[in-house]
Amino acid sequence: MVTQRTFRILHLASSERWTGIAEPVVSLACEQQKAGHVVWLACVPGRSFEQRARQRGIRVLDHLHLDRRLNPLRFLGDLAGIRRFIQENHIEIVHSHLLHDNWVVAFALVGKHRPPLLVRTFHRWEWPRADILHKWLFGHRNDLTIATSQSLLDLFKGRIRLAPSATAVIYGGVDGERFHPGISGEALRREFEVPLDAPVAGIVARMSPGRGHRWLFNAVPEVARRMPQARIFVIGRGPLKYPLRAEVASTPLRENVVMTGYRYKDLEAAYASLDVALFLGMTSEGTCRAALEAMAAARPVIALRAGALPEIIEDGKTGLLVEPDNARELADAIVRLLANREERERMGRAAREAVLSRFTEHQRAEATLAAYQTIWRAKFDAE
Repeated sequence: MVTQRTFRILHLASSERWTGIAEPVVSLACEQQKAGHVVWLACVPGRSFEQRARQRGIRVLDHLHLDRRLNPLRFLGDLAGIRRFIQENHIEIVHSHLLHDNWVVAFALVGKHRPPLLVRTFHRWEWPRADILHKWLFGHRNDLTIATSQSLLDLFKGRIRLAPSATAVIYGGVDGERFHPGISGEALRREFEVPLDAPVAGIVARMSPGRGHRWLFNAVPEVARRMPQARIFVIGRGPLKYPLRAEVASTPLRENVVMTGYRYKDLEAAYASLDVALFLGMTSEGTCRAALEAMAAARPVIALRAGALPEIIEDGKTGLLVEPDNARELADAIVRLLANREERERMGRAAREAVLSRFTEHQRAEATLAAYQTIWRAKFDAE
């Protein structure tokens, strides 16, 4: 039996807001602490990311800038600060989550005798940069590359050589106790005067280009023609908030589209208010967290057939997959599930079961720690 090592881990994420990768990084750090590992986090100080991490009980470094604007003095200061912190605290794993912090720690470790393992998670579903410098960083300097889906890892093929033994596919995870089917969504429906028995589909996403709001709005007229009683909840905030609100207010969309705003404090109830969830744009959201949260709440998900989604959603069993930007196909899928309570509830139960069996935060943390152990044994235990 192989003894599982307890690690001293530093997570780096050069971000400042409690959005995007912030929650997955903090959730991973929390699970690692629960498992007995010693964990620190470095992020942009003084903003919501740091505040929420501290609230969750994570030790946060407050002497680094992680300024992505590449201020030379701050960059050099971070190099020295990270190198000193690693040395003084005997860090064994440095886990970077964004490109800037990946570069900072790679330079900080240059010339260091027996440096800690350098791990990089690629959260964003996007082509990796493949110039000579990034090929060195991703293909030679990083000891372990983690991708949040097989489709994301496949983007490296033919561009950057990664040793199969130094890669892992680890899907996103959600809290199945926080998001569950026993929560009531009645309060949100009452707030917007939507009948409790009205069929409701909804999108929970940042209101920004590429998240599928335009595609959805193109599909709504057909949904409304076939199901006048249907409602579409648009949940979130972002740069498109006011243009989308203006469009809803000035067109027939106002009869069927409900703009609920940002629902951080009652996000669980927001999912519960839906009969069907929509996930219509990948952008940087490689883990498809909103889809997983909806599935944990036992809601079937209608999603675009792209990126990690076909690996997460089983078409016809836990949700439906549709071709990107096909408004008619999206409308057909929405009407199909809103009109068939038995089918959507069956899919919702299967979605919940899929999350509990494959996509919990605990499973993600265990898989990450197992990947650490494997690469550690390959690099150091043979010495």
